[in-house]
This record gives sequence, C-alpha cells and structure tokens, in this order.
Amino acid sequence: MGIVIREAGEGDYKNLMKLYDEFVEEDRYSTGKEDSFQEVLASTENFISVAEDKGKLVGFVTFSMRWVVRYPTPIAEMDELYVKPEYRRQGLGSKLVEAILKKAAELGCSRMFIDTHIKHEAAQKLSEKMGFTHYGHHFVRDLG
Repeated sequence: MGIVIREAGEGDYKNLMKLYDEFVEEDRYSTGKEDSFQEVLASTENFISVAEDKGKLVGFVTFSMRWVVRYPTPIAEMDELYVKPEYRRQGLGSKLVEAILKKAAELGCSRMFIDTHIKHEAAQKLSEKMGFTHYGHHFVRDLG
C-alpha cells in the first residue's frame, strides 16, 4: 500500500510527539506537558497532516490560516515540516506540502507562506522546487 498522507487524529498523539522530539532534537515533547496538540486538533484554523508507513508515523506537516487586511481571502502558513531521516529524498516532503496546499485551497486560502530556519538549506531548496519564491525576512522575539 505504501505511505499514506492523512490528517492527524487523537490516536496519533504519542507517536507524533516522538517525531516532534526528533524535529527539535531534544526530549521535550514526550512528557505531554509542552504542547498544544489538543488545541490544534480542535481548531478550525490549524491543521496537522501525517505520513504513515505500515502504521508507523514517519513525517508530519502543520499549517495555519488567518485573515490579514491586505488580502480579500484568508492566507495560510506552513508552520512545521519534518520527515524522518531514513525517509528523506523519496519525495515525501513534497507530498506532505502538496497535501496542505490542496487543503488550504479547499479552505479558500489565496496564498501559502513558508518560514524556514536560516540553516535549513534543504527545506529552502524544497520550497523553491515547489514554486515558492523568496518573500521578506522573518524575525522572532520571545514575549515571556
């Protein structure tokens, strides 16, 4: 059957948090106290899709949508994308991005924005390969 891309559900929590630990390269999310998984699942503006191979989660992508004054329709932003190292270079990242592009279009979004960390050159190349163009700079500041 191969790899299946689907929306995440309640039963994915434990395995998805293990992937998040790999994504951030620290054992932080498996404790079940440092995430907003339930809020994201309940939200009508936030989405998680997972890649599953024979019952095992091997990747995920998240996106959020919102209204901004300068566009007449909502926009979407890919928040996170992760594929286990042994599944990379097989087109899985592209399939995950295609899944959220389709979902965002179905929801009436006019644009998808992607923010990548400056050191993630592979993610930047994937974005360009999929037709995204450079747009501004992102900055971050902690509020607490």
